[in-house]
Amino acid sequence: MKYVVNVQSKNPDIDPRSIRDRVKNRESKILRDTYYLIDPEECESKSLTMGHTTIYPTGSTTGHAHDDMEETYYVVSGKGIMVVGEDKYDIKEGDALYVPPGEYHTTYQKGNLPLIVVWVTGKVNNKKDR
Repeated sequence: MKYVVNVQSKNPDIDPRSIRDRVKNRESKILRDTYYLIDPEECESKSLTMGHTTIYPTGSTTGHAHDDMEETYYVVSGKGIMVVGEDKYDIKEGDALYVPPGEYHTTYQKGNLPLIVVWVTGKVNNKKDR
């Protein structure tokens, strides 16, 4: 007999030791860790910043927009929903997304495993004479 199951299809245990139980009554839904890997303040990069963000079960990122930067995301693992402007995208491992300058965006973790993304921002050249 063969038996195949995926952790994303299972219900998590209901236990006071679980992260879901410990954070269920929090006011903010933001539950993430971000690490800046490439930062112009710490290296020779003139316009790029690169980071690694883990969004924990039931969590999200802080929604924001940046007028002077465009951004790309790569989903390393997990699944979630990314909101870019008025659009919502189901995202999963292997997906890449582009966020234009000035667009509000935020990411919500869905499923059982943390959602891990790598992102890169780049300052845009606002000169009209390109």
